[in-house]
Amino acid sequence: MKNTGIVCAWIAGLLLCLWLLFFLTRSVQNDALIQAVNKTLAQTEDTRRLDKEVLGRTSLGTWYRFTGTSGGFEGKALLFSIIDNGILVSCLAFIPGTGETADKIGVLPLSNHARAVFNGIHRGVIDTYIRRIEKEMLP
Repeated sequence: MKNTGIVCAWIAGLLLCLWLLFFLTRSVQNDALIQAVNKTLAQTEDTRRLDKEVLGRTSLGTWYRFTGTSGGFEGKALLFSIIDNGILVSCLAFIPGTGETADKIGVLPLSNHARAVFNGIHRGVIDTYIRRIEKEMLP
């Protein structure tokens, strides 16, 4: 019984340490994610870049501001994943600052593999995600 208690306490302590490590490094993880996305945008010769400011998190993904070549605010971007046939495709949806939606939402896959898979996804699945993005848009 004593050994079981020691093992349980050791596991609980390890889980607590892991949780603290994850919680305390959240900003570093966010910075690395933004840097990777901006590097991908630069490789595709897209002039938009994600800003460091997180506007909020939803069940679909995380909202960021994005800027254009002039460096000024242009709108919001949602970093999310499309799930199709068990494959995760990381994408970025751009919503212009004018607040227009529907045909103005641009969905951009974020890697070569994601682009290859994205082209094979049925348009109805993508439209479903676009409707969910419209419903979850932050003010």
